[in-house]
Amino acid sequence: MISVYTEGERCKKCYSCVRSCPTKALQVHGGQADIMEEYCISCGHCVTVCSQGAKKARSSVEQVLGFLGHADGSMNRVYAMLAPSFPAAFLGVEPSSLVGAIRKLGFAGVYEVAFGADLVSYEYYRRYKTLLSEDEEAFIISSPCPSIVFLVEKIYPELVPYLAKIVSPMEAMARVIRHRVDRDGKIVFIGPCVAKMDEARELKSVDAVLTFSDLGELFGKDTEPENPGPDVLGPALPLPGELPEGGPTPGEFDEPRANLGRIYPVTGGLLKAASINADLLESPVTVVEGPERVSDILRVLAGRIRTGKKPSYRFYDLLFCEGCIGGPFMVNGLTFYERKKFIVEYIKNRKVINSIEEWAERHGRYLGIDLTREFSPVRKAVIQPPEEEIRKILAKTNKLEPKDELNCGACGYSSCRNKAEAVYRGMAEVEMCLPYLISKIEKTVEDLRENQTKLIQAEKLASMGQMAAGIAHEINNPLGVLLMYSHLLKEELDGNVQAGQDIERIIQEAERTRKIVRGILNFARQEKVDRKASDINEVVMHSLNGVLKSFPEGRYATELALDGELGPQMVDVNQLRQVFDNVIKNAFEAMPGDGTIRISTEKNDDSFTVSVSDTGPGIPQENLGKLFSPFFTTKPVGKGTGLGLSVCYGIVKMHGGSIEAANNPEGGACFTIKINRVLENSNV
Repeated sequence: MISVYTEGERCKKCYSCVRSCPTKALQVHGGQADIMEEYCISCGHCVTVCSQGAKKARSSVEQVLGFLGHADGSMNRVYAMLAPSFPAAFLGVEPSSLVGAIRKLGFAGVYEVAFGADLVSYEYYRRYKTLLSEDEEAFIISSPCPSIVFLVEKIYPELVPYLAKIVSPMEAMARVIRHRVDRDGKIVFIGPCVAKMDEARELKSVDAVLTFSDLGELFGKDTEPENPGPDVLGPALPLPGELPEGGPTPGEFDEPRANLGRIYPVTGGLLKAASINADLLESPVTVVEGPERVSDILRVLAGRIRTGKKPSYRFYDLLFCEGCIGGPFMVNGLTFYERKKFIVEYIKNRKVINSIEEWAERHGRYLGIDLTREFSPVRKAVIQPPEEEIRKILAKTNKLEPKDELNCGACGYSSCRNKAEAVYRGMAEVEMCLPYLISKIEKTVEDLRENQTKLIQAEKLASMGQMAAGIAHEINNPLGVLLMYSHLLKEELDGNVQAGQDIERIIQEAERTRKIVRGILNFARQEKVDRKASDINEVVMHSLNGVLKSFPEGRYATELALDGELGPQMVDVNQLRQVFDNVIKNAFEAMPGDGTIRISTEKNDDSFTVSVSDTGPGIPQENLGKLFSPFFTTKPVGKGTGLGLSVCYGIVKMHGGSIEAANNPEGGACFTIKINRVLENSNV
């Protein structure tokens, strides 16, 4: 069980944790980023960047309170070990007062982890001298930082043999207490590093780990600030004088006391304490800090090991944070330089032995304590996804070519390909791509706008249809009377040719008016649909052949793409024939000289589509929204009533379908008729 976890209901799909995680140890499901133990190095950076508090570090406060209250049934004494970075955390509190406050909580002793750093430094001093006399290609990677150790073990396992087999200062101090103070006592480490929790569980010398903010809880007050800013200068803990019963008696750390190990929290502190020359021009030593720079140097080193190349340096002092004073639980918003100042001032006010040999001579009784440890690679083999699978995943977010890969990093991965690989391994989701989501939203908005336009047009046509139906009914009655009396009057005429011709003209115009009224009723969906199983491809061919008889042979080409799987459909064949006749005739008339007409049919899951396109001039943009309105026509007066397409619209609507007109990108117009499929035994 790792020391950081996700509180699911707080996770808001921001992916800031993915962006900050150096090992991408997060698995995203349903937008929630869960931490993967096999990749997590417990650096705690995901906790600091999560503005919603979804990423949390496990607390040992209750466990430590149990130790102090002997809730575990044992009567073991409890010892506190304070990390060397404490002067930069507890501002305004004298170290002696802080030590007294911790003792007041019930701790039997309070020790400086900095003394463990002194012991560790002496080990590095000895081994570095030996290293220089060995093979010139040998090198060492420092191991005090547990996140660095986990990073090597889990991500760069080929570098495990080069980790210095030396414990961290925390572990070293715990071994001092075990061997020189109390073998059975409970040991509690207090510091800014969440990775120490996992180190303690692994090595088992330390019984519990508290962060600096956890220590505030022990004092009865939660001191972790919300969104700390760079100007936070106040004390991170209540002043000892504010504690119950007047506060503790000030005191010093228990012996043994630290020397230059107190400089460990600052970049290069290990080298200073170990008397290792870090001069850029003279020394084969380099100091690297920060997640990105550390990952870069380890990647380079791993590459050199794989290719058999000589490393650039002999000693690599690596710190995952910007020194331990940059740890995720420093409980104040000071800058690195401000925190460094507090560490330096603390050291200047105390006696220091600058000679490491002299220090070792004075503390010989502690040098026999075993400070070695082993490391093991724990990373699982990563299978490289096939290129074709990567391309498929990229295509899901419209990344069809390399130029489409924006590599914006919004998803948390450095490149679109890296994110696609994570999707393949089940660690990420396709929908994490921000540009894709934006384009998808834009498309949705455009579709909504288009559908809204269609809805407005449909509502307008529906209103016009209702009005037209009412008018048609009112006209039909007097029109019937007019026709009846016209026929009677014609029969009563006897030899009056001129009068007979006039009455015949009246009858013809009345019949013409009746056809117009019938068309209005069709548009208004006042007729019933008589559905029968009909071969749509055959109906289309009948319409095409009928229309072709009205146009000169040889001047027009036809291209057909009829779906052989379409089969019989339940439609009113006479009404649909009227639709196809009208649309096909319009296509020919749009090409007065010559051209090509293309007709296609297609069977869909729950509908079928008939498309008719031409190579004419197309439809003016301003007319696209008016085509299906009654009496709208672009033909000369007397050449058309403007009811043809409106009648088609009504027939298609009666079939539960749609008819749309658009211009082809290559030129010409296209009418698409979509009809919902109906089962043979349906009453629809």
